[in-house]
Amino acid sequence: MLLLEVFAQVMVPILVVVGSGYLFRLSVDMDLRPLSRVSLYLLSPALIFSSLVEAEIAQGQTLRIVAFSVLLVGIMLMLTLAAGNMFRFSRETNTALMLSTMFTNTGNYGLPLALFAFGQQGFKQAILFFVMQGILVQTLGIYLAGSGHAGWREGATTLLKMPQLYAVGAALALRWAGPELVTASENIASDLFRGVSLMGDAAIPILLVLLGAELARAEIDTGDVAGISVAVIIRLFAAVPLSYGLAYVLGLDPLPTKLAVVLGSMPTAVNVIVLALEFDLRPKLVSSIVIVSTALSFVTLTVLLVVLRAY
Repeated sequence: MLLLEVFAQVMVPILVVVGSGYLFRLSVDMDLRPLSRVSLYLLSPALIFSSLVEAEIAQGQTLRIVAFSVLLVGIMLMLTLAAGNMFRFSRETNTALMLSTMFTNTGNYGLPLALFAFGQQGFKQAILFFVMQGILVQTLGIYLAGSGHAGWREGATTLLKMPQLYAVGAALALRWAGPELVTASENIASDLFRGVSLMGDAAIPILLVLLGAELARAEIDTGDVAGISVAVIIRLFAAVPLSYGLAYVLGLDPLPTKLAVVLGSMPTAVNVIVLALEFDLRPKLVSSIVIVSTALSFVTLTVLLVVLRAY
């Protein structure tokens, strides 16, 4: 059966690593911050740099993927705000829900999913979606979480501190100069690039372990079923036709379109919990949405991948 085949090929490898991180955190009282910082400041930038240097993405498609990422976040914001007004949620709850639906887990879940589902080429193109999500979280996400108090200045300042931004800039500069300088030559530059690529290769398993470990300590707020339901329905279900329609209008090629639909329908980003805690923005509600959407996504994304393989 195709459904079980896709689940076994794509989801089972991810679940093995996520489950290992989950069980390890339950049995060992560990502080995730050191490992998270290694991932954030070393492994993820290395992964972004090496993947963007080697990725084969047409310039027109790059601009379309950027436009897709920005427009989808904007559409999800408006849809969630409309749903919140319909249910008469408080401003605080509305903001928490918007953060939970706008930003997806394209990093420690989406990247390995793209690798197992679409191969190396799909993985390299998924990096661009991941980079755009990171930029939007560090700017628009921080602005929303602060409810206007933090403002764009703090968002921009935080963004400028993140090594991912400089990894993108360095990769684009090298692509302009000619990536063959490090990918098809035998010199010290290519040796250095292999070292950076080796660090990038370590990012995927570490990101999945962190995802499982973070889920092990998150709690579900059973007192806010309405808020959780609204966010999960928008994030996992409404996002599918919206992502496909937007990709179609923007004229994305077949592979980027499939990536756009899958990555646009991922569960809520785990790092949204950090924003909710920092700004005291219904952190239990946000944690609940992350847990429920992540658990359900193993089913919804399997079905979605089956449908996409048929076309």
